Amino acid sequence: MAEIILIQTISGDWDEMSMRIPESLLAVASVPAARGYDVRIIDQRLSADFEQELDHAIGPETKLVGLTVITGRQILHALNVSKHIKERYPQLPVCWGGVHPTLLPEQTAEHPAIDYVVVGDGEFVFCELFEHLRDGRSPHDLRGLVYKVKGALQPISNAGQLEIKQTRSGQSYTFTRRNGSSDIIRDLDSLPPLPYHLIDVQRYEVLYTGDGRKSATLNTSRGCPYRCKFCSDPAINLGKWRGYSPKAVLDKVDYLYREHNVRMIAFQDDYFPGSKKRFVEILQGLSQYKRDVQWATIGLRSDILYKLEDHEYQLLLDAGCYGLDMGVESGNPRVFESLNKGETLEQVVEVNRRLAQVDIKVKYSFIIGFPGESEEEMMDSVRMALQLERENPNAYTIFFTFLPIVGTPQYQDAVAQGFHEPQSLEEWAYMDFDGWMNLYRNWTSPELRSRLEAISFVSYFHSPHVIYKFGGSKLLRFAFTLYHPIAKWRFEKQYFDYCFEIKLKNLVLASKRLVMKLLPR
Repeated sequence: MAEIILIQTISGDWDEMSMRIPESLLAVASVPAARGYDVRIIDQRLSADFEQELDHAIGPETKLVGLTVITGRQILHALNVSKHIKERYPQLPVCWGGVHPTLLPEQTAEHPAIDYVVVGDGEFVFCELFEHLRDGRSPHDLRGLVYKVKGALQPISNAGQLEIKQTRSGQSYTFTRRNGSSDIIRDLDSLPPLPYHLIDVQRYEVLYTGDGRKSATLNTSRGCPYRCKFCSDPAINLGKWRGYSPKAVLDKVDYLYREHNVRMIAFQDDYFPGSKKRFVEILQGLSQYKRDVQWATIGLRSDILYKLEDHEYQLLLDAGCYGLDMGVESGNPRVFESLNKGETLEQVVEVNRRLAQVDIKVKYSFIIGFPGESEEEMMDSVRMALQLERENPNAYTIFFTFLPIVGTPQYQDAVAQGFHEPQSLEEWAYMDFDGWMNLYRNWTSPELRSRLEAISFVSYFHSPHVIYKFGGSKLLRFAFTLYHPIAKWRFEKQYFDYCFEIKLKNLVLASKRLVMKLLPR
Protein backbone atom coordinates (compact mmCIF):
# COMPACT_ATOMS: atom_id res chain seq x y z
CA MET A 1 0.00 0.00 0.00
CA ALA A 2 1.32 3.41 -1.01
CA GLU A 3 0.84 7.06 -0.11
CA ILE A 4 0.87 8.09 -3.77
CA ILE A 5 -0.22 5.95 -6.72
CA LEU A 6 0.67 6.89 -10.29
CA ILE A 7 -1.04 5.08 -13.17
CA GLN A 8 0.08 4.57 -16.75
CA THR A 9 -3.06 3.65 -18.67
CA ILE A 10 -3.44 1.89 -22.00
CA SER A 11 -2.69 4.23 -24.91
CA GLY A 12 -4.36 2.33 -27.74
CA ASP A 13 -3.12 0.59 -30.87
CA TRP A 14 0.34 2.19 -30.47
CA ASP A 15 0.95 -0.13 -27.51
CA GLU A 16 1.11 -2.98 -30.00
CA MET A 17 4.11 -1.40 -31.74
CA SER A 18 6.25 -0.50 -28.74
CA MET A 19 6.12 -0.45 -24.97
CA ARG A 20 7.67 2.79 -23.83
CA ILE A 21 8.94 3.44 -20.33
CA PRO A 22 6.45 5.74 -18.50
CA GLU A 23 9.03 8.51 -18.20
CA SER A 24 6.49 11.24 -17.45
CA LEU A 25 5.30 9.31 -14.40
CA LEU A 26 8.88 8.69 -13.32
CA ALA A 27 9.44 12.44 -13.53
CA VAL A 28 6.35 13.16 -11.42
CA ALA A 29 7.44 10.48 -8.92
CA SER A 30 10.97 11.86 -8.62
CA VAL A 31 10.23 14.68 -6.17
CA PRO A 32 7.99 12.79 -3.71
CA ALA A 33 10.33 9.77 -3.89
CA ALA A 34 13.31 12.01 -3.11
CA ARG A 35 11.39 13.42 -0.12
CA GLY A 36 10.93 9.92 1.23
CA TYR A 37 7.26 9.34 0.40
CA ASP A 38 5.97 5.91 -0.57
CA VAL A 39 5.17 6.05 -4.31
CA ARG A 40 3.80 3.22 -6.46
CA ILE A 41 3.64 3.16 -10.28
CA ILE A 42 1.11 0.79 -11.85
CA ASP A 43 1.27 0.23 -15.61
CA GLN A 44 -2.09 -0.92 -16.97
CA ARG A 45 -0.43 -2.01 -20.22
CA LEU A 46 1.61 -4.65 -18.38
CA SER A 47 -0.78 -5.67 -15.63
CA ALA A 48 -2.39 -9.12 -15.82
CA ASP A 49 -5.19 -7.97 -13.47
CA PHE A 50 -5.06 -4.21 -13.28
CA GLU A 51 -8.05 -3.60 -10.99
CA GLN A 52 -6.84 -6.19 -8.49
CA GLU A 53 -3.33 -4.69 -8.55
CA LEU A 54 -4.79 -1.22 -8.03
CA ASP A 55 -7.04 -2.35 -5.18
CA HIS A 56 -4.10 -4.00 -3.42
CA ALA A 57 -2.07 -0.79 -3.70
CA ILE A 58 -4.74 1.47 -2.19
CA GLY A 59 -4.90 1.68 1.58
CA PRO A 60 -5.74 4.11 4.42
CA GLU A 61 -2.43 5.94 3.86
CA THR A 62 -3.14 6.57 0.15
CA LYS A 63 -3.85 10.27 -0.30
CA LEU A 64 -3.59 10.87 -4.04
CA VAL A 65 -3.79 9.03 -7.38
CA GLY A 66 -2.24 10.58 -10.50
CA LEU A 67 -2.66 9.81 -14.21
CA THR A 68 -0.90 11.24 -17.24
CA VAL A 69 -3.10 11.59 -20.33
CA ILE A 70 -2.69 12.52 -23.98
CA THR A 71 -5.46 13.45 -26.40
CA GLY A 72 -7.05 10.44 -28.06
CA ARG A 73 -8.06 6.94 -27.00
CA GLN A 74 -6.03 7.10 -23.81
CA ILE A 75 -8.70 9.44 -22.43
CA LEU A 76 -11.25 6.58 -22.44
CA HIS A 77 -8.92 4.27 -20.54
CA ALA A 78 -8.00 7.00 -18.06
CA LEU A 79 -11.67 7.82 -17.48
CA ASN A 80 -12.50 4.16 -16.87
CA VAL A 81 -9.72 3.98 -14.28
CA SER A 82 -10.81 7.25 -12.65
CA LYS A 83 -14.44 6.10 -12.49
CA HIS A 84 -13.38 2.80 -10.92
CA ILE A 85 -11.48 4.68 -8.22
CA LYS A 86 -14.40 7.01 -7.53
CA GLU A 87 -16.84 4.10 -7.29
CA ARG A 88 -14.67 2.05 -4.93
CA TYR A 89 -12.93 4.88 -3.04
CA PRO A 90 -15.09 8.03 -3.36
CA GLN A 91 -12.96 10.06 -0.92
CA LEU A 92 -9.66 9.36 -2.70
CA PRO A 93 -8.63 12.35 -4.86
CA VAL A 94 -7.79 11.76 -8.54
CA CYS A 95 -5.41 14.12 -10.36
CA TRP A 96 -4.77 14.29 -14.09
CA GLY A 97 -1.74 15.80 -15.79
CA GLY A 98 0.00 15.63 -19.15
CA VAL A 99 -0.63 17.03 -22.61
CA HIS A 100 -4.42 16.99 -22.81
CA PRO A 101 -5.16 18.30 -19.30
CA THR A 102 -2.58 21.05 -19.84
CA LEU A 103 -4.25 22.15 -23.09
CA LEU A 104 -7.83 21.95 -21.71
CA PRO A 105 -7.53 22.09 -17.92
CA GLU A 106 -10.98 23.49 -17.06
CA GLN A 107 -12.92 21.10 -19.26
CA THR A 108 -10.88 18.21 -17.86
CA ALA A 109 -11.41 19.26 -14.23
CA GLU A 110 -15.16 19.57 -14.76
CA HIS A 111 -15.50 15.79 -15.11
CA PRO A 112 -16.98 14.25 -11.94
CA ALA A 113 -14.32 11.50 -11.85
CA ILE A 114 -11.46 14.04 -11.74
CA ASP A 115 -10.68 16.21 -8.72
CA TYR A 116 -7.50 18.06 -9.73
CA VAL A 117 -5.60 18.95 -12.89
CA VAL A 118 -1.92 19.92 -12.95
CA VAL A 119 -0.98 22.31 -15.75
CA GLY A 120 2.52 22.08 -17.25
CA ASP A 121 5.56 20.81 -15.33
CA GLY A 122 4.12 18.69 -12.55
CA GLU A 123 6.97 17.49 -10.35
CA PHE A 124 6.67 20.06 -7.57
CA VAL A 125 3.01 21.04 -7.70
CA PHE A 126 1.90 17.39 -7.62
CA CYS A 127 4.08 16.66 -4.60
CA GLU A 128 2.86 19.81 -2.87
CA LEU A 129 -0.73 18.83 -3.59
CA PHE A 130 -0.08 15.49 -1.88
CA GLU A 131 1.45 17.24 1.13
CA HIS A 132 -1.52 19.59 1.42
CA LEU A 133 -4.00 16.72 1.25
CA ARG A 134 -2.01 14.63 3.73
CA ASP A 135 -1.92 17.51 6.21
CA GLY A 136 -5.57 18.47 5.70
CA ARG A 137 -4.71 21.84 4.15
CA SER A 138 -6.57 23.49 1.28
CA PRO A 139 -4.64 23.47 -2.02
CA HIS A 140 -6.10 26.80 -3.15
CA ASP A 141 -2.73 28.56 -3.02
CA LEU A 142 -0.90 26.12 -5.31
CA ARG A 143 0.02 27.61 -8.67
CA GLY A 144 -0.58 25.48 -11.75
CA LEU A 145 -3.50 23.62 -10.20
CA VAL A 146 -7.08 23.47 -11.49
CA TYR A 147 -9.88 22.12 -9.35
CA LYS A 148 -13.60 22.53 -8.74
CA VAL A 149 -15.62 23.64 -5.75
CA LYS A 150 -19.34 22.91 -5.62
CA GLY A 151 -21.57 25.62 -4.19
CA ALA A 152 -20.66 29.22 -3.49
CA LEU A 153 -17.20 30.54 -4.22
CA GLN A 154 -15.03 31.47 -1.28
CA PRO A 155 -12.63 34.43 -1.40
CA ILE A 156 -9.04 33.59 -2.34
CA SER A 157 -6.02 35.68 -1.44
CA ASN A 158 -4.30 35.36 -4.82
CA ALA A 159 -7.39 36.34 -6.80
CA GLY A 160 -5.18 38.28 -9.20
CA GLN A 161 -3.89 34.95 -10.50
CA LEU A 162 -7.29 33.30 -10.51
CA GLU A 163 -9.44 32.34 -13.46
CA ILE A 164 -13.03 31.26 -12.70
CA LYS A 165 -15.25 29.36 -15.09
CA GLN A 166 -18.83 28.40 -14.30
CA THR A 167 -20.50 25.39 -15.83
CA ARG A 168 -23.71 23.54 -15.21
CA SER A 169 -23.63 19.95 -13.95
CA GLY A 170 -27.06 18.40 -13.49
CA GLN A 171 -29.02 20.48 -11.00
CA SER A 172 -25.98 21.98 -9.28
CA TYR A 173 -23.30 24.41 -10.35
CA THR A 174 -19.64 23.52 -10.49
CA PHE A 175 -17.04 26.26 -10.26
CA THR A 176 -13.60 25.53 -11.65
CA ARG A 177 -10.66 27.40 -10.16
CA ARG A 178 -7.38 27.88 -11.93
CA ASN A 179 -4.55 29.19 -9.81
CA GLY A 180 -2.41 30.80 -12.50
CA SER A 181 0.35 28.67 -14.05
CA SER A 182 3.12 26.74 -12.36
CA ASP A 183 6.65 27.99 -12.84
CA ILE A 184 8.52 26.39 -15.74
CA ILE A 185 11.41 24.31 -14.44
CA ARG A 186 14.42 25.81 -16.17
CA ASP A 187 17.34 23.98 -14.51
CA LEU A 188 16.63 20.34 -15.29
CA ASP A 189 19.97 19.27 -13.78
CA SER A 190 18.62 20.32 -10.37
CA LEU A 191 15.79 17.76 -10.49
CA PRO A 192 16.10 14.50 -8.54
CA PRO A 193 17.10 11.43 -10.57
CA LEU A 194 14.30 9.38 -12.08
CA PRO A 195 13.29 6.61 -9.63
CA TYR A 196 13.72 3.65 -11.99
CA HIS A 197 13.38 1.29 -9.01
CA LEU A 198 9.61 1.94 -9.17
CA ILE A 199 9.32 0.03 -12.48
CA ASP A 200 10.76 -3.09 -14.05
CA VAL A 201 12.85 -1.65 -16.89
CA GLN A 202 13.33 -5.10 -18.40
CA ARG A 203 9.63 -5.36 -19.28
CA TYR A 204 9.75 -2.42 -21.70
CA GLU A 205 10.79 -2.61 -25.34
CA VAL A 206 10.96 0.53 -27.44
CA LEU A 207 13.21 -0.37 -30.36
CA TYR A 208 12.89 -3.94 -31.61
CA THR A 209 16.35 -5.39 -32.25
CA GLY A 210 15.58 -9.08 -32.69
CA ASP A 211 18.79 -10.03 -30.85
CA GLY A 212 17.71 -9.55 -27.25
CA ARG A 213 19.38 -6.19 -26.64
CA LYS A 214 17.38 -4.08 -24.19
CA SER A 215 16.03 -0.71 -25.23
CA ALA A 216 14.69 2.28 -23.30
CA THR A 217 13.35 5.77 -23.87
CA LEU A 218 15.11 8.86 -22.55
CA ASN A 219 14.23 12.54 -22.51
CA THR A 220 17.15 14.95 -22.38
CA SER A 221 15.18 18.18 -22.63
CA ARG A 222 11.74 19.78 -22.58
CA GLY A 223 10.08 22.07 -25.05
CA CYS A 224 11.10 23.47 -28.40
CA PRO A 225 12.16 27.03 -29.36
CA TYR A 226 10.32 26.89 -32.69
CA ARG A 227 6.67 27.82 -33.24
CA CYS A 228 5.32 25.53 -35.93
CA LYS A 229 1.66 26.41 -36.47
CA PHE A 230 0.37 22.83 -36.15
CA CYS A 231 2.33 21.82 -33.03
CA SER A 232 1.11 21.83 -29.42
CA ASP A 233 4.53 22.48 -27.93
CA PRO A 234 4.34 26.31 -27.94
CA ALA A 235 1.02 26.07 -26.07
CA ILE A 236 2.43 23.63 -23.52
CA ASN A 237 6.00 24.89 -23.04
CA LEU A 238 5.41 28.51 -24.11
CA GLY A 239 8.14 28.33 -26.76
CA LYS A 240 10.79 27.64 -24.13
CA TRP A 241 13.46 24.97 -24.57
CA ARG A 242 15.20 23.57 -21.49
CA GLY A 243 17.81 20.86 -21.56
CA TYR A 244 19.91 18.73 -19.28
CA SER A 245 23.62 19.49 -19.59
CA PRO A 246 25.62 17.12 -21.84
CA LYS A 247 27.25 15.64 -18.72
CA ALA A 248 23.85 14.95 -17.14
CA VAL A 249 22.63 13.31 -20.37
CA LEU A 250 25.68 11.06 -20.55
CA ASP A 251 25.28 10.17 -16.88
CA LYS A 252 21.69 9.06 -17.58
CA VAL A 253 22.83 6.94 -20.52
CA ASP A 254 25.60 5.38 -18.43
CA TYR A 255 23.15 4.53 -15.63
CA LEU A 256 20.82 2.71 -18.04
CA TYR A 257 23.83 1.00 -19.63
CA ARG A 258 25.35 -0.24 -16.35
CA GLU A 259 22.33 -0.84 -14.13
CA HIS A 260 19.76 -2.10 -16.65
CA ASN A 261 21.88 -3.49 -19.50
CA VAL A 262 20.27 -1.07 -21.97
CA ARG A 263 22.02 -1.04 -25.34
CA MET A 264 19.43 0.80 -27.46
CA ILE A 265 18.06 4.24 -26.51
CA ALA A 266 15.22 6.19 -28.12
CA PHE A 267 15.61 9.88 -27.31
CA GLN A 268 12.05 11.24 -27.09
CA ASP A 269 12.76 14.98 -26.93
CA ASP A 270 10.68 17.50 -28.84
CA TYR A 271 14.00 19.07 -29.87
CA PHE A 272 16.99 16.88 -28.99
CA PRO A 273 20.01 19.03 -29.99
CA GLY A 274 19.18 22.32 -28.23
CA SER A 275 22.20 23.82 -29.98
CA LYS A 276 24.96 22.58 -32.24
CA LYS A 277 27.47 22.83 -29.37
CA ARG A 278 25.34 20.72 -27.01
CA PHE A 279 24.53 18.24 -29.77
CA VAL A 280 28.17 17.68 -30.69
CA GLU A 281 29.22 17.33 -27.03
CA ILE A 282 26.60 14.62 -26.50
CA LEU A 283 27.72 12.85 -29.69
CA GLN A 284 31.35 12.94 -28.57
CA GLY A 285 30.39 11.44 -25.22
CA LEU A 286 28.29 8.69 -26.82
CA SER A 287 31.16 7.79 -29.16
CA GLN A 288 33.11 6.53 -26.12
CA TYR A 289 30.85 3.46 -26.09
CA LYS A 290 32.27 2.34 -29.46
CA ARG A 291 28.73 1.73 -30.76
CA ASP A 292 27.94 -0.64 -27.90
CA VAL A 293 25.13 1.83 -27.21
CA GLN A 294 22.99 2.64 -30.22
CA TRP A 295 20.30 5.28 -30.32
CA ALA A 296 17.59 6.96 -32.35
CA THR A 297 15.80 10.25 -31.87
CA ILE A 298 12.51 11.80 -32.95
CA GLY A 299 13.37 15.39 -32.00
CA LEU A 300 15.53 16.49 -34.89
CA ARG A 301 15.29 19.11 -37.64
CA SER A 302 17.13 19.45 -40.92
CA ASP A 303 18.44 22.94 -40.09
CA ILE A 304 20.63 21.69 -37.22
CA LEU A 305 22.07 18.90 -39.40
CA TYR A 306 22.62 21.44 -42.17
CA LYS A 307 25.06 23.23 -39.83
CA LEU A 308 27.19 20.14 -39.24
CA GLU A 309 30.53 19.71 -40.97
CA ASP A 310 31.07 16.63 -43.12
CA HIS A 311 33.23 14.92 -40.49
CA GLU A 312 30.45 15.45 -37.93
CA TYR A 313 28.16 13.24 -40.00
CA GLN A 314 30.70 10.48 -39.41
CA LEU A 315 30.55 11.41 -35.71
CA LEU A 316 26.82 10.63 -35.78
CA LEU A 317 27.66 7.11 -36.90
CA ASP A 318 30.59 6.72 -34.48
CA ALA A 319 28.30 7.86 -31.63
CA GLY A 320 26.03 4.90 -32.30
CA CYS A 321 23.22 6.64 -34.20
CA TYR A 322 20.75 4.02 -35.39
CA GLY A 323 17.92 6.16 -36.74
CA LEU A 324 16.79 9.76 -37.12
CA ASP A 325 13.19 10.98 -37.30
CA MET A 326 12.56 14.37 -38.90
CA GLY A 327 9.34 16.13 -39.70
CA VAL A 328 9.15 17.60 -43.20
CA GLU A 329 5.34 18.01 -42.98
CA SER A 330 4.86 19.19 -46.58
CA GLY A 331 6.68 18.99 -49.89
CA ASN A 332 4.71 21.90 -51.33
CA PRO A 333 6.52 25.27 -51.00
CA ARG A 334 3.37 27.28 -50.22
CA VAL A 335 2.08 24.91 -47.55
CA PHE A 336 5.57 24.42 -46.09
CA GLU A 337 6.09 28.18 -45.78
CA SER A 338 2.68 28.63 -44.14
CA LEU A 339 3.61 26.23 -41.32
CA ASN A 340 6.25 28.59 -39.90
CA LYS A 341 8.81 25.83 -39.40
CA GLY A 342 11.85 28.10 -39.59
CA GLU A 343 13.75 25.91 -42.06
CA THR A 344 13.66 25.33 -45.82
CA LEU A 345 12.87 22.47 -48.18
CA GLU A 346 16.27 23.02 -49.76
CA GLN A 347 17.88 22.24 -46.39
CA VAL A 348 15.85 19.03 -46.15
CA VAL A 349 17.00 17.87 -49.59
CA GLU A 350 20.66 18.75 -48.98
CA VAL A 351 20.76 17.11 -45.53
CA ASN A 352 19.19 13.97 -46.97
CA ARG A 353 21.88 13.75 -49.62
CA ARG A 354 24.60 14.12 -47.00
CA LEU A 355 22.98 11.51 -44.76
CA ALA A 356 23.02 9.10 -47.69
CA GLN A 357 26.80 8.89 -47.17
CA VAL A 358 26.41 7.24 -43.73
CA ASP A 359 24.63 4.04 -42.72
CA ILE A 360 21.80 5.58 -40.66
CA LYS A 361 18.08 5.01 -41.13
CA VAL A 362 16.22 8.29 -41.63
CA LYS A 363 12.46 8.62 -41.25
CA TYR A 364 10.80 11.70 -42.74
CA SER A 365 7.23 12.33 -41.62
CA PHE A 366 4.67 14.27 -43.62
CA ILE A 367 1.24 15.64 -42.73
CA ILE A 368 -1.56 15.79 -45.29
CA GLY A 369 -5.02 17.31 -45.06
CA PHE A 370 -4.10 20.76 -43.75
CA PRO A 371 -6.96 23.28 -43.89
CA GLY A 372 -6.81 24.96 -47.29
CA GLU A 373 -4.39 22.41 -48.81
CA SER A 374 -5.32 21.36 -52.32
CA GLU A 375 -5.08 17.77 -53.54
CA GLU A 376 -2.29 18.74 -55.93
CA GLU A 377 -0.33 20.30 -53.03
CA MET A 378 -0.88 17.11 -51.08
CA MET A 379 0.54 15.04 -53.92
CA ASP A 380 3.61 17.32 -53.96
CA SER A 381 4.39 15.80 -50.56
CA VAL A 382 4.16 12.28 -51.98
CA ARG A 383 6.46 13.25 -54.83
CA MET A 384 8.99 14.76 -52.42
CA ALA A 385 8.83 11.64 -50.27
CA LEU A 386 9.73 9.56 -53.31
CA GLN A 387 12.60 11.94 -54.11
CA LEU A 388 14.03 11.64 -50.60
CA GLU A 389 13.88 7.84 -50.73
CA ARG A 390 15.37 7.79 -54.22
CA GLU A 391 18.34 9.96 -53.21
CA ASN A 392 18.98 8.15 -49.92
CA PRO A 393 18.62 4.32 -49.82
CA ASN A 394 18.39 4.49 -46.01
CA ALA A 395 15.49 6.97 -46.00
CA TYR A 396 11.82 6.15 -45.62
CA THR A 397 8.71 8.28 -45.28
CA ILE A 398 5.49 8.05 -43.28
CA PHE A 399 2.35 10.15 -43.74
CA PHE A 400 -0.07 11.30 -41.04
CA THR A 401 -3.41 12.97 -41.54
CA PHE A 402 -3.70 16.46 -40.07
CA LEU A 403 -4.96 16.56 -36.50
CA PRO A 404 -6.35 19.85 -35.11
CA ILE A 405 -4.63 20.45 -31.76
CA VAL A 406 -6.29 22.95 -29.47
CA GLY A 407 -4.16 25.99 -28.70
CA THR A 408 -2.41 26.04 -32.08
CA PRO A 409 -2.90 28.53 -34.96
CA GLN A 410 -3.81 25.63 -37.26
CA TYR A 411 -6.61 24.68 -34.86
CA GLN A 412 -8.21 28.07 -35.41
CA ASP A 413 -7.77 27.62 -39.16
CA ALA A 414 -9.57 24.27 -38.89
CA VAL A 415 -12.47 25.84 -36.95
CA ALA A 416 -12.73 28.60 -39.54
CA GLN A 417 -12.88 25.94 -42.27
CA GLY A 418 -15.83 24.20 -40.59
CA PHE A 419 -14.32 21.87 -37.99
CA HIS A 420 -16.87 21.09 -35.26
CA GLU A 421 -14.97 21.15 -31.97
CA PRO A 422 -15.40 18.34 -29.41
CA GLN A 423 -17.66 19.56 -26.62
CA SER A 424 -16.66 17.21 -23.80
CA LEU A 425 -13.73 15.27 -22.42
CA GLU A 426 -15.22 12.04 -23.78
CA GLU A 427 -15.48 13.47 -27.30
CA TRP A 428 -11.76 14.31 -27.30
CA ALA A 429 -11.06 10.59 -26.92
CA TYR A 430 -11.77 10.12 -30.62
CA MET A 431 -9.51 12.93 -31.81
CA ASP A 432 -6.56 10.95 -33.11
CA PHE A 433 -4.83 10.55 -36.45
CA ASP A 434 -6.79 7.44 -37.31
CA GLY A 435 -10.28 8.41 -38.36
CA TRP A 436 -11.21 11.65 -36.58
CA MET A 437 -12.25 13.21 -39.89
CA ASN A 438 -15.02 10.64 -40.24
CA LEU A 439 -16.44 11.43 -36.79
CA TYR A 440 -16.40 15.23 -36.57
CA ARG A 441 -17.86 17.66 -39.07
CA ASN A 442 -15.04 19.34 -41.01
CA TRP A 443 -14.05 20.80 -44.36
CA THR A 444 -13.13 17.53 -46.13
CA SER A 445 -15.27 15.56 -48.57
CA PRO A 446 -15.75 11.76 -48.26
CA GLU A 447 -13.59 11.30 -51.35
CA LEU A 448 -10.75 13.39 -49.91
CA ARG A 449 -10.94 11.58 -46.57
CA SER A 450 -10.62 8.23 -48.33
CA ARG A 451 -7.57 9.47 -50.20
CA LEU A 452 -5.92 10.85 -47.07
CA GLU A 453 -6.49 7.59 -45.23
CA ALA A 454 -5.15 5.57 -48.16
CA ILE A 455 -1.92 7.57 -48.44
CA SER A 456 -1.30 7.36 -44.72
CA PHE A 457 -2.03 3.63 -44.51
CA VAL A 458 0.06 2.71 -47.56
CA SER A 459 3.01 4.77 -46.30
CA TYR A 460 3.33 2.53 -43.22
CA PHE A 461 3.98 -0.53 -45.39
CA HIS A 462 5.68 0.72 -48.54
CA SER A 463 9.30 0.71 -47.33
CA PRO A 464 11.19 -2.28 -45.90
CA HIS A 465 12.83 0.09 -43.38
CA VAL A 466 9.51 0.56 -41.57
CA ILE A 467 9.26 -3.01 -40.31
CA TYR A 468 11.33 -2.36 -37.17
CA LYS A 469 8.64 0.12 -36.08
CA PHE A 470 6.26 -2.83 -35.68
CA GLY A 471 8.25 -4.11 -32.71
CA GLY A 472 8.43 -7.78 -31.77
CA SER A 473 4.82 -8.64 -32.64
CA LYS A 474 4.97 -11.65 -34.96
CA LEU A 475 1.45 -10.97 -36.19
CA LEU A 476 2.19 -7.35 -37.15
CA ARG A 477 5.46 -8.28 -38.82
CA PHE A 478 3.71 -11.06 -40.77
CA ALA A 479 1.03 -8.59 -41.90
CA PHE A 480 3.77 -6.18 -42.99
CA THR A 481 5.50 -8.88 -45.04
CA LEU A 482 2.25 -9.80 -46.81
CA TYR A 483 1.14 -6.29 -47.66
CA HIS A 484 4.51 -4.64 -48.35
CA PRO A 485 4.71 -5.52 -52.09
CA ILE A 486 1.24 -4.06 -52.73
CA ALA A 487 1.97 -0.93 -50.69
CA LYS A 488 5.31 -0.43 -52.44
CA TRP A 489 3.62 -0.57 -55.85
CA ARG A 490 0.84 1.81 -54.78
CA PHE A 491 3.24 4.36 -53.32
CA GLU A 492 5.68 4.37 -56.20
CA LYS A 493 2.86 4.61 -58.76
CA GLN A 494 1.05 7.21 -56.58
CA TYR A 495 -2.09 5.13 -56.98
CA PHE A 496 -4.33 5.37 -53.92
CA ASP A 497 -7.77 4.69 -55.39
CA TYR A 498 -9.90 1.67 -54.47
CA CYS A 499 -7.87 0.96 -51.35
CA PHE A 500 -9.88 -2.08 -50.20
CA GLU A 501 -7.06 -2.96 -47.79
CA ILE A 502 -8.24 -0.29 -45.35
CA LYS A 503 -11.66 -1.93 -45.00
CA LEU A 504 -9.90 -5.20 -44.20
CA LYS A 505 -7.69 -3.44 -41.64
CA ASN A 506 -10.72 -1.81 -39.99
CA LEU A 507 -12.48 -5.19 -39.83
CA VAL A 508 -9.46 -6.80 -38.16
CA LEU A 509 -9.15 -3.99 -35.60
CA ALA A 510 -12.88 -4.05 -34.83
CA SER A 511 -12.74 -7.82 -34.32
CA LYS A 512 -9.76 -7.47 -32.05
CA ARG A 513 -11.48 -4.86 -29.89
CA LEU A 514 -14.57 -7.04 -29.63
CA VAL A 515 -12.52 -10.03 -28.54
CA MET A 516 -10.70 -7.90 -25.94
CA LYS A 517 -14.05 -6.78 -24.51
CA LEU A 518 -15.29 -10.37 -24.23
CA LEU A 519 -12.15 -11.70 -22.56
CA PRO A 520 -12.32 -11.99 -18.75
CA ARG A 521 -10.43 -9.27 -16.90
